[in-house]
Amino acid sequence: MKAFAQLKVKSKKADGSLDMNSIKLAATNFLSARESEIEDALQKTLEGHQRQIIGTLTVEELYKDRAAFSERVYEHVVDDLERLGFELASYTVAEIGDKNGYMASLGKTQTAIVAREAAEGTAKNQAESRKTLAKANAEADMVAAANAERAYIRRQQQEEAQAESDRLLQLRQAQNNKEVNIADAQAASARDIEYARQRQAIVEAQATQKLKEEEVLLKVKDIELQQQVNIAKREAEAMTLRAAAVAEKERMAGKAKADIIQMKGDAENEVLEQRAQIYREFGHDAIVQNVVEIIPKLAREIATPLGKTEKMIFVSSDNSGASNISKDVIKAAAQLPDAMESLTGLDLKKALKRLEG
Repeated sequence: MKAFAQLKVKSKKADGSLDMNSIKLAATNFLSARESEIEDALQKTLEGHQRQIIGTLTVEELYKDRAAFSERVYEHVVDDLERLGFELASYTVAEIGDKNGYMASLGKTQTAIVAREAAEGTAKNQAESRKTLAKANAEADMVAAANAERAYIRRQQQEEAQAESDRLLQLRQAQNNKEVNIADAQAASARDIEYARQRQAIVEAQATQKLKEEEVLLKVKDIELQQQVNIAKREAEAMTLRAAAVAEKERMAGKAKADIIQMKGDAENEVLEQRAQIYREFGHDAIVQNVVEIIPKLAREIATPLGKTEKMIFVSSDNSGASNISKDVIKAAAQLPDAMESLTGLDLKKALKRLEG
């Protein structure tokens, strides 16, 4: 028999932790031994257990069931190996034979039996295979139909799910578009509101500036008006002063005129009194006589300008221009008594009539 075994120092426990006890056992048993000595000791241990197990089995049992043999060898040797600090990693029977050819004959017989059993098994297997194949085909058809039905159902479900997914996606997209539109509208409204607010601020600033300018203009106008009022007051005061001056002047002029009139009146009164005195001293007849003597002189004085005239042009519709000169002179002389009466208060006409009478 030829078998192969692999051994190693048992360094780990079943839970994966380090097995210090086994390491100590291996070190204690083989610390001073050479490698060949360690291999020899372990090989003898395995061979002893292998011969012990072979002695309990028939050739047929050994030939037919190598796995059972290997399992029994492993069970017997594992305890001894652990006591040495080692463990069996693997054990395999590679070859079983003998010098007389018994194992080969047994192999041939076994081979024939195996061939017969194989043929029978093949026939049975083929029949079973055909049955199984038919059954499998039927089941496969049924499964295929079921699968097709399930596939159709799944496809319908997938299509429905896809349609539902598309619907949800479209709804989500519509909602997103709605939210985007709302956001855009809000942004546009915010921009419009901000623009209107800024525009309002500008208009308010302009209105405030204009109001301030108007206030300044009003103040300037108030100042100008006040200046005009002051000027008007000064002019009014000046006009009042001028009016007062004019009034004073007129009053003085009036007073002067009145004084002149008074003086003239006084002079005329004095003349009249003097005339009256003369009248009283000379008598009425003497005065008349003097006046009568003066009348020709007055007539001569009236005619004197006519005597100095070099050329006279008369315009008349009845050619009576030259004759009217003498008439006018006579009329002027005839008016002398009236003029004397107005100047002296003496009625010459009455006085002459009195002289005639």
